[in-house]
This record gives sequence, C-alpha cells and structure tokens, in this order.
Amino acid sequence: MLDDLKNLFKGNNFIGQMILINASLFVLINIMSSIFFNGSEGPIFSWLALPSALTEFILVPWTLLTYMFMHGGLWHVVFNMYMLYWFGRIFNDFMGEKRLVGLYFLGGIAGGAAYLLIYNLLFLAGESNINVILVGSSAAVMAITIAAGLRFPDYTIHLMFFGAVKLKYVALVIFILSTVLDFSSNMGGKIAHLGGAAMGYFYIKGLEKGSDYALSFYGIYDKFLGLFKQSPKLRVVPNDHGKKTTAKAKSKPSTAASKENLEVQAKTDAILDKISKSGYENLTKEEKDFLFKLSNKQ
Repeated sequence: MLDDLKNLFKGNNFIGQMILINASLFVLINIMSSIFFNGSEGPIFSWLALPSALTEFILVPWTLLTYMFMHGGLWHVVFNMYMLYWFGRIFNDFMGEKRLVGLYFLGGIAGGAAYLLIYNLLFLAGESNINVILVGSSAAVMAITIAAGLRFPDYTIHLMFFGAVKLKYVALVIFILSTVLDFSSNMGGKIAHLGGAAMGYFYIKGLEKGSDYALSFYGIYDKFLGLFKQSPKLRVVPNDHGKKTTAKAKSKPSTAASKENLEVQAKTDAILDKISKSGYENLTKEEKDFLFKLSNKQ
C-alpha cells in the first residue's frame, strides 16, 4: 500500500493526489481537534483557514493557498472531491494535466481574493459582523467546472434519472444551485464560488485569444515543487583528451521537432473546435485516440 501511495505522487495523477491530500487532512484535523482542542477546529483553522479581515490576513498570507485544503464537514469535502473527480477527468482528458493543475490553483486563489475583497468592502461600508473564515476547495473546483462547460459545451454525459445531458447545462445548474441561490447562507463560500467561476470563464476566453494562464501558472508551480526535489548527481566522465569534465546534456530543438510540435498543436485545436461545435461523440476513433495519447503525455 505504501508503494502504491508513493507511485501516486510520482505519477501524473493530480486528481488522485488532491483527493488523497484533502481526505487525509480532513481526518487528521478532526483527530487533532478531538485530542488537543476538545473537538474544536478553531485553533487549527486560525493558522490555515482564510480570514475575512485584511489586518488578520496580512499576518497569515499563506492561508490564500492553505484554505483550499481545509473543509468544514464530511459532506463538504466529499462533494468537492466528487465534483473534482468528474469535471477534473473531463478537463484533464482534453486539456492535459498541466492545465488542470494551473487552473485548479488559479481558481482557488481567485475565489479567496474575491472573498477578501467583498468582505473588506463591506467592512468599509459599515458592516461590522464580518469576522468569519473561509475553508474548502469549492472555488478551485468551480473554476474547472465552468471552464469545462464552456470549452466542451456539447460534450454529453449520462445522469441517473435524466439520461444524456450536455455538459454546459450540468455546469450551469451546478453553478446556480451552489452559488446563485440564497445568498443569506454561506455568503463567504458563495462569493468564493463566484471568484472561481469568473476565473474559469476568463481562462477560456483568454485561451480563445491565445493566452494560456493555467499553463503559465503551472510553470511557477513546477518550479516551486522543484525546490523540494533532490537534484540529480552530475556524472564525471573523461573527455577526448583524458581530462575529467562534468557531463551535461545539452540539446537544441531541431527544426523538424519544432515543425512536429506545431502540427500537433494545430491538430489539437481543430479537434477541440470540433468538440465545441458538434460534441465529443462525433469524433472519429482516430481523433479520440489522438486526444487520449496527448493527454497522457502532458
């Protein structure tokens, strides 16, 4: 089992990693709160949840990221991970894991930023009862849900009791039920949902204009993770004159490789446009195989 967990984090399975991390943290936090804090999560959330007051947030700026891994109840974490599993798989299959990772964190950050902005504007407007905290990955998941619904609107999924339903309608209903209805309850969470949904919307619109914010953010994420990875040891080999030199692999992309990359990108864009217009089910077997192989490479 331990080997399976190691392989999960070594491989390209971001959805599985997020589900495992969020579920494990939920269990761990509940155990710790029961043992050390008489069942109260407050002391832990004070360091990891996102506070509404800007004066408090300045003291714990890391909470703009850590709040995404905290959840307020069992059904909270179960629903978010369920949504990530279904919409994340669709997004990952067509757009690749790097974009999934980038959009997930961008959506979470956008949701947290919207929450901070609105609550502090309310405070400036005279509202005094805004001392609340934000937890959950809902904003991150909402960004992926909206992006998938916009990018592949005619992709058909089969729902129990409803049959075949296009993805755009599923995404819209989820957005309305979880975000728009009844702002009197869980207002902070719904503001975060709006921020995440806005990120998903503007990401797709930017993608249509040639800007890939998720892929750019993944570069930052990858560099950050690289700080914790052990650098491979350099191998010393003799050179042609018998002297020892440090072996370094240097390679320049060939013209043929660059041409091949452009052809792959052009074919990918054409298939994605076809999905948007006529749905995934109208792709040929060759096109489906091409997307599957491409998503495994990314």
